[in-house]
Amino acid sequence: MKNKIIGILITLIIMIGIMASQVMAATINASSAEVNKGDQVTVTVNLDNETQAVGLELTYDASKFEYVKGSVSSSIGDITTNDTVEGKVSISAASATKSTNSVTFTFIAKENTEGAAFTANGLVTESGEELTVNSVSVKVVEPAEEPEQPTNPEDPTTPEEPSTPNTDNTQNNEQAGSETNAGSQIVDEHGNVITKLPQTGVTVFQIAGVVAVVAIAAVLVIRKIRK
Repeated sequence: MKNKIIGILITLIIMIGIMASQVMAATINASSAEVNKGDQVTVTVNLDNETQAVGLELTYDASKFEYVKGSVSSSIGDITTNDTVEGKVSISAASATKSTNSVTFTFIAKENTEGAAFTANGLVTESGEELTVNSVSVKVVEPAEEPEQPTNPEDPTTPEEPSTPNTDNTQNNEQAGSETNAGSQIVDEHGNVITKLPQTGVTVFQIAGVVAVVAIAAVLVIRKIRK
């Protein structure tokens, strides 16, 4: 009987030792190591194992970052948040049916900094053991300026306005082609004297000669008739 009791005690000691060796660890990280001023960044506290209860206090540089109220999220369900003290956000949550392995906070970058730290303090889980968490640092920089649009009209990247055809000169040339000049010469739309009819190809001088011959012949016929 005594040997059985000793064996049970040894077994319990071994089990306690195994459980003690499986201590839950936690880490903290940010969604980005560098953000632009005015942008958001999320900070997440991660646990190695699931837990149904968690509590912690996250400290940050309030001169560089602004906590987004109501942004704490976790799969454990409802979370009680205390953010009344600038630079600190305390949370606690517990559930009989849900568990979690992470808690996330959201911040807005306010001022430039080479690195502002976020640190989780007093992290506890359902076991009641307080865990140590390393801090994470985030750099804030000015957003990059957008390139200016080119304004030079000779720049090929600037679209040119479509040119409007000059209809005045065309109309004037067409009118000039339909009218005769002071010397009764027919000119085209470019001001050139037309010496051939467009359809027959006969010159104006040939037509004038034919008309003269016909006129002379008519005069001779009339004289002969009168005699």
